[in-house]
Amino acid sequence: MPKYICHSLDDTARVAKRFAQSAKEGTCIALCGDLGCGKTTFSRFFIRELNPDIEIIPSPTFNIVQSYPSNRGEILHVDCYRLQDVCEIRELGLLEAFCDSISLIEWPEIIQQYLPDNCVYLHFTRTENTLVIEQISEHQNC
Repeated sequence: MPKYICHSLDDTARVAKRFAQSAKEGTCIALCGDLGCGKTTFSRFFIRELNPDIEIIPSPTFNIVQSYPSNRGEILHVDCYRLQDVCEIRELGLLEAFCDSISLIEWPEIIQQYLPDNCVYLHFTRTENTLVIEQISEHQNC
């Protein structure tokens, strides 16, 4: 599976751009990793690649989901960190929306069994000066 080594924010932006360039409706990317390891930063670069006019991209931690327009379809930036039960994601109508939007999902563990079969899983690991973004299979621990 591909592994990307990022020594700077520019490196992270390049990796996010690479994934954004192939994104289309139905693209689902699960972002796994510890708190503060770069998932939201990656998401911001990804979203700006698809819509450079968006200036402010807040973390969706408190709202659970942020939606952004793009010329390739709606982008959903989802943060499942505060979810207690998968029913909450159903109530928001997100399970259906994953098929029709470009979805970036932070903390996907709670809803992993409901993610589309084509979902790409990226695991983020940060060391002192390096971010490693590794594409993993869904069967590996997120």
